[in-house]
Amino acid sequence: MNYFGVEIFDGIPQKDLCLEEGVSLEDQWFHLTQDVTCIKYSIHGVLEFYLDVGWYPDTEITPESGFKIEVMEALITDGGIFYRKEAGTVAEMKQCLAEAATLIYSFNELTISKILQKACNS
Repeated sequence: MNYFGVEIFDGIPQKDLCLEEGVSLEDQWFHLTQDVTCIKYSIHGVLEFYLDVGWYPDTEITPESGFKIEVMEALITDGGIFYRKEAGTVAEMKQCLAEAATLIYSFNELTISKILQKACNS
């Protein structure tokens, strides 16, 4: 499935990504929230992953603000982080979104125990 110009495979968007490419972030500040978008994935019918994109700090545009892109597993690891990156532009965020979606898709080829070993905070 293509979502915001990115292949998200069998992910299910939980919230529409309302940002527009080619429009300045200053003109879209109202979309820059801690909940920009979230995509849900089920792996092996047991693991539930979320690809989450947020803007921090909420609605502020400063040199320190930006997108945070994370992949976390909800059911087994109680929020274990498997991917975490930051991006300052919509283009960089899209690249991270694509990397994260590809990572989650690759989990289909691994056993559950191998997947759980990949958590960043385990």
